[in-house]
Amino acid sequence: MGVPPLRDIYYWSTLSSGCVNVVIANVMGPPPASLITGMIDTVCIDATRGTASVEGRDLSASLVDSYRQLDFVNQTASQVVATIANWHSLEAIVTPTSGNTGRYFGEGYTRLSTGLYSRLCSDWDLVVQLARESNFDAFVQDNSLFFQPATTVPLNVVNIVASDLVSLRLDRALGMSRNATVRMQSWNCQNMVPYISGAAGPVSTDAALSSGTGGQPYLFSASNFTSAQVTQSAARYAAEISRLQTTLQLEMPLNLALAPRTGLMMSQTGSPLDGLYRVESVERYYNSVTGSRQSVIAVPVADLFQV
Repeated sequence: MGVPPLRDIYYWSTLSSGCVNVVIANVMGPPPASLITGMIDTVCIDATRGTASVEGRDLSASLVDSYRQLDFVNQTASQVVATIANWHSLEAIVTPTSGNTGRYFGEGYTRLSTGLYSRLCSDWDLVVQLARESNFDAFVQDNSLFFQPATTVPLNVVNIVASDLVSLRLDRALGMSRNATVRMQSWNCQNMVPYISGAAGPVSTDAALSSGTGGQPYLFSASNFTSAQVTQSAARYAAEISRLQTTLQLEMPLNLALAPRTGLMMSQTGSPLDGLYRVESVERYYNSVTGSRQSVIAVPVADLFQV
């Protein structure tokens, strides 16, 4: 169970809450690097083997578990996110946004997380929705909540060759056409007019979009959006759908240079797999017997669609 008090079964039996910071270090390598900081959700004690297993989530868990009845009146998206970060004692690394967020009412713009239906929307749901509307990335790293513009082309790129990998798999969803079309509609109560906009995947033509002869159509709706918001939403949904068409899955030894939002340049496979990818997720595993490994999921940058 580790060094005292971690070796003390009484300690684990009476623990009511706790925070864990998982770090990795190499005696001959660079200083220790933090992998994740989070709250303990469950503890499993095996008294016969003298082991304790701990499971938890990063500090976004407090946002996921928090529901509140509150309106944000005449505030920008970044102001709302900064307020939520402060509630959860997180440092807000926020890029300022312009324009009030939410729906228009007589008193101004109100972001609803609220009222009778507030229990259906957590603080994290609201942050993620604001990020989608602003074309931002929202994530928690260590003790900080980041809210920053999403990058289509990765700023940092790591070169990977086939010999670095344990396994490589490409998944193509043939039913998820790259020329899928998106139609977004909204009724605006302020101007008393409907707004409708369309967008398509990266290989669709304007003619196919206007005639409706493109790929699989998707319809989305929302209330009290402006004309600009409807256009932006249609493009954003088209981008998100196109990203689901192709995914690259890698199994490889631990490489801390790879993280979500970084680039991955695949080469030397001698196939169309070679090219630039954007890392979507990384799962890392450590075993005292077999060593460390990680699973990486990435999408081709060519399939990303700038909103």
